[in-house]
Order: sequence, then structure tokens, then C-alpha cells
Amino acid sequence: MRLIFKIIASLMLFQGLMFGIGTQFLSIPRNATELIIGLNPVLNNITNRPILSASYGNWLAGIQVSSFGYNRGAFGGTAGFDVRYVALNDLELRSDRPTDDPLSVFGATAIALDGNYSRQTKIGLLSTKLRYIAMQLLDESATGFAMDIGLQHNVNEKLNVGFSLLNLGSMSELYKEIPKLPVRIIAGSNYSFTFNEIDNSLFVALEKSSIVDGIIFRVGEISNWNKLQFLIGTQFSKEVTSISGGIGIKLGAYGIKYGIQFGSQSLGIPQMLDMSVILP
Repeated sequence: MRLIFKIIASLMLFQGLMFGIGTQFLSIPRNATELIIGLNPVLNNITNRPILSASYGNWLAGIQVSSFGYNRGAFGGTAGFDVRYVALNDLELRSDRPTDDPLSVFGATAIALDGNYSRQTKIGLLSTKLRYIAMQLLDESATGFAMDIGLQHNVNEKLNVGFSLLNLGSMSELYKEIPKLPVRIIAGSNYSFTFNEIDNSLFVALEKSSIVDGIIFRVGEISNWNKLQFLIGTQFSKEVTSISGGIGIKLGAYGIKYGIQFGSQSLGIPQMLDMSVILP
């Protein structure tokens, strides 16, 4: 059964020769915060000091996800890069006849390399990303480029609203088909307040994706108390419901965060572990 799930996920993520949804890996969360809260345009922020971050975890059906990023103040805003790597290993190629050993064992991989820049403008925080994409499955491969655009506006000291348009671009041909990028439109907001010396941020977001029927609705909260951070979130769509939670701790320049998700799809329990350090 595990092998069947892996094969299905491989087809979904890496253009299973006939199905034009191979770039779905771009919608997989890249860190614990995205796993719990979801991708929300109001999570973008300006930083002046250099920050180094890394994440590792498992997505559905045993898919491995890792990312590495670096951001610092530059050119009047924040600039940096992010590398995301997704892998599905131990896939077996078998003939129609039952055998003890597979014909071959292979893996499917994908990588996304982002260059990003954010700057505060008169209308809000403007964010842009340029992305290089590469996918490999058996002896087939495809590459492409995409762009993200986002805007965050501070309504007042407590309320922020934002809008993002993701994965605008194109891919090269993969086995006589051109993979379609998962175009995502996200509108979100957050409201900040303090209760019993605990700083809280409530997040709400609506997403329309080209690979998902209907609207995805997300609600989450991040609470900071002393050196600890607590996160909880839930997601609703036409076919899947999930609930997520996590905890983080900040020790000086170092930060660690863990997130876990439980969903109705019954294909596994996604988990992510983040580490970050603020450099001198």
C-alpha cells in the first residue's frame, strides 16, 4: 500500500507522463510556519540583519522536503535567496508478471531556486521573487522559470492585509507534454493583540489555485510568550480538511521551530523542523 501511495504522489508531483500537474510540488510548504499557518502574504517582513535558515521534513506519502535560505538588508529593502528540494525515493519499476525483485529502483526529484527582494513603498510592502525550476523522473526532465508578486499594507498598528500572485511562468516539455504551473491567488490578513502579556497574531487567508477545485480557507494563530512561540492553524477545502500545530523557541540569535499536520487525506502526517540563526 505504501508503494501505491508513493507512485500516486510521484505522478501528481512530477508529471506522470499523461497528467499535466507535475509542478504541484511548488505548493508544498517550505517550512514549519507555512505548514501550520499556510502561505499568507502578510507573513512577509523586512529584515536588516543577515538571517540564515534551514528546514527539513516529510510531506504526504513519505515525500522528503528540505529548504535553505539566506536574507539580509540590501538596496533599501531585504534581498536573499531560497533553495527548495523535494524527493520521492525507493520507487520500483516492475513488469506485469509477479517477481521477487523489481526491474529497477529509482527516485523522483524537484528543485526550486528563488531570488527574492522586498521593499517598503508608499502603498505597502512590495515583494517579488524570480524562480528557476527543475524536475527529474526516470530519464525525463523539465526546467522552467516563474515569478511571484505580493503586496502587504498596514491598515493600522494592529491590522495588516495582503495579496499575492504566485507561479507566473512556463516550463519546458516533459514527455511530449508541457507541465502547467500551479498559479495561486492568495488574499490574507492578520490582526495583532496582546492578552495577559502574550503577543498574539490571528491570520486569515483565502486561496484560489489552478490545481484545486474551489476555494481554500485558512485560519491560524501565532502566540509569543517570553522565548517561546506557539502556532496553531486549520485549513478547509472542497476535498481536504486539516489541523496543524507547533512550537518554537528563540535563544538569542538562534531559533528552532517544529510543526505537524493532521489531515483527512490519510496519506501520512506531514512534519517540519526549522532552524535559523541571525548573523552578525
